[in-house]
Amino acid sequence: MSFFATAKINIPANSSAPDTFNLENTCLPSSNFVVSRLKDGTVVSTYGDLVWDFSIYHPEKKTDPLIFKYWENGEITYQREQLIAEMKHIFFLIIWMRNKTPLSTGTLRNYLSVVRALAHYAENGSLTIKAIIGNQNLLLGFISRNSSGWLIETLSSLLRLLVLVDTGESRLNISVVGKEVFKLLYRNNQQYRNTIKQHPPIPTRIYSKIISNLLEYLDNWEKVADEHIDLVLECYHSRLIRKKTPNIKTEASRNLVAFVELQTENFSLKQLSAALTDVQRISKLIIQVFTGMRDEEAQTLPFNCVEKIISNAQDHYVIRGRTTKFNHGKAHRTKWVTNYEGARAVQVAQKVATAIYLTQGITAKNDLLDLSNNHPLYISSSYLGFTNRPVASKHNQFSTAHLFLNGSRKLKGIVPKIEEEDLYELEQLDPHRAWRSEEKFQIGIQWSLTTHQLRRSLALYAQRSGLVSLPSLRRQLQHITNEMTNYYAKGSSFAKDFINDDKKHFGIEWQDGQFESSSLSYIFNVLLSKDVLYGGHAHWVENRLKDKNGVLLVDRKETMNRFKKGEIAYKETIVGGCTKVGLCNQVALNWLQINCLKDNCRHLVVNLPKLERVIKAQKKMISFLDITTVEYRTEISHLELLNATKNTILNIQGDES
Repeated sequence: MSFFATAKINIPANSSAPDTFNLENTCLPSSNFVVSRLKDGTVVSTYGDLVWDFSIYHPEKKTDPLIFKYWENGEITYQREQLIAEMKHIFFLIIWMRNKTPLSTGTLRNYLSVVRALAHYAENGSLTIKAIIGNQNLLLGFISRNSSGWLIETLSSLLRLLVLVDTGESRLNISVVGKEVFKLLYRNNQQYRNTIKQHPPIPTRIYSKIISNLLEYLDNWEKVADEHIDLVLECYHSRLIRKKTPNIKTEASRNLVAFVELQTENFSLKQLSAALTDVQRISKLIIQVFTGMRDEEAQTLPFNCVEKIISNAQDHYVIRGRTTKFNHGKAHRTKWVTNYEGARAVQVAQKVATAIYLTQGITAKNDLLDLSNNHPLYISSSYLGFTNRPVASKHNQFSTAHLFLNGSRKLKGIVPKIEEEDLYELEQLDPHRAWRSEEKFQIGIQWSLTTHQLRRSLALYAQRSGLVSLPSLRRQLQHITNEMTNYYAKGSSFAKDFINDDKKHFGIEWQDGQFESSSLSYIFNVLLSKDVLYGGHAHWVENRLKDKNGVLLVDRKETMNRFKKGEIAYKETIVGGCTKVGLCNQVALNWLQINCLKDNCRHLVVNLPKLERVIKAQKKMISFLDITTVEYRTEISHLELLNATKNTILNIQGDES
């Protein structure tokens, strides 16, 4: 049996563990107890410090301090010292005295937010943290003053951890409230969870606009990129040698001034730096649009992360990074397939990062060729020192920029406003949700974009299901849809290499999206279609799934469940759709589906507008053929069959009217 408690944190290769705690002690650790240290033993922070710096233990090398200062103004008073001691006591217990899986640095930060709020409340009420969490009335008073569902849910989680900690020494334990309060908290947390709506997919018009606006932003910056970076470096070196900073507006071209002022409404040294951060933010969003990465995954990409693969004379792009999601904070390598635009966004970010690293004496050519996370792709522009004193790298690690959406200027000019057609589309996707009653889905206001919506929308729309009818979006997603079909589809020889055992990889979400996308496309284009449809499956729907008045006898949920179980499938085809489960040998043999039309295949769905477009294209193609050839006679026979099918549909239309 061990008589020493170790810190329950993941220790990366480039660092050494904190001190162990002797379980025979009956007192809390001394002020010089080491809570973080470098690999060579150098002490980074101790128990007595106001800041416990866990940056050295962060899997992505991010600056990651636990700051126990909870107030904004004033000095440390005796009361504040006592509250800080209580905060440290809580963190000592959950880090050193637990016997469970290590907590991630992100989870520790979440708990710190709660403990800070408790300390602030305790100071205002002349209370202690231990008194609040140990007394039902005091704790309920704290809860009533905090409307954040997230904070109360995180508090519940923290209290459960403290209940499970038993040091065997009463002076080390912290008493918390009883079961009745936990039941109340559980009910509150359930209500909070129920109020969190599923991230909606972005309506196709808005989604397409966002993509075009993001790419246009990159186009505009690339026109002034070299000048922008040169001016930034010139200003940095002028400040470094204490030389007066040049009048940057007079030195800048009209194009650069226009670009910066369009985003910031001002042109100054500070805004020049802020514009660089905006470029980083836009490039990160484009990467997320064309990979499905989570925020944290994109934010922590290493500098050297993109790889071009040439196969069958075609360029393919892979982005390599790391993820800690659902892995107890432990990082593991992963990769995502992307398209040219995703790779281009990485190259833009590399251009910005190269300039910032240059100010730190690091050159991209010689120093940034490894795949480690010591050199993040999105290095913070604070190293330039245009807003405050330049930040120095710590332990050969560089901080990443804060590129989350809540740090942007509302993505000016990127995200469009909601229109009637967008709400109609949302109502089609989920008719049971009262979209128009929700404040953020009102006509005329800007769509409330979250990066998870980009992930969800890509999984839903980047499919060969026919769900997307908007031509602009079909063009934008065409290449990435092909790539994801090749690399992520079940049965693909590449899928295991990309997804491996990562059950939360975007490839899994894309696979799940196939069922949803196909079923929705089937519902809209077959079951709810206002066009007269033709084909074996269309006939079956009319006679088996509808009553004599044309009313559907099956509901949406039942249909979607059938897709999920693999009882039915739906793929878009050139003349309509196909409901065959699994591969169809006719598609590869005849792209016009002539045999399907000739035999009126039981999986066939023919849509008249699509058929008419095919007939038009077939006529044009025939006009270029030599009338004496076998090919001409074959294509003419195909055209005759297409026209015969069209006439059959028109006759059905005439009978119904």
